[in-house]
Amino acid sequence: MFVGEWVDVVLLDDDAELADRAIRQLRRELAEHEIDMRTVGTTSPSGSKGDISSFNAVAIALGGAGGMVTVLVTILRDWLGRRPPQQRVKLTIGADTIELDAASTEQQQQVLEAFLRRHEAS
Repeated sequence: MFVGEWVDVVLLDDDAELADRAIRQLRRELAEHEIDMRTVGTTSPSGSKGDISSFNAVAIALGGAGGMVTVLVTILRDWLGRRPPQQRVKLTIGADTIELDAASTEQQQQVLEAFLRRHEAS
């Protein structure tokens, strides 16, 4: 059983259908790397056009075998790089939250890696 922290990843997009497809793609990519995950219930962002439900979110286990943060950063960075410009993701661990969009790959990787490492299990 996983013991550690979960990273809640919520895709922010006014188009519920696009958000659903994108988060499904992320789940497939995480499953390919055998990363622990679970569905997260969310509510629609204010001003959203569609009914965005739990389909636009996933929780990812942070911890486990060494190198998890590096693998997770790589997967999320690559996945974010394929998202349309209007899509953003909000990552939350406990009370700590960051929002990422299609920023430069290097800048995005640095922010994401620092965020995840702050919470990496010892």
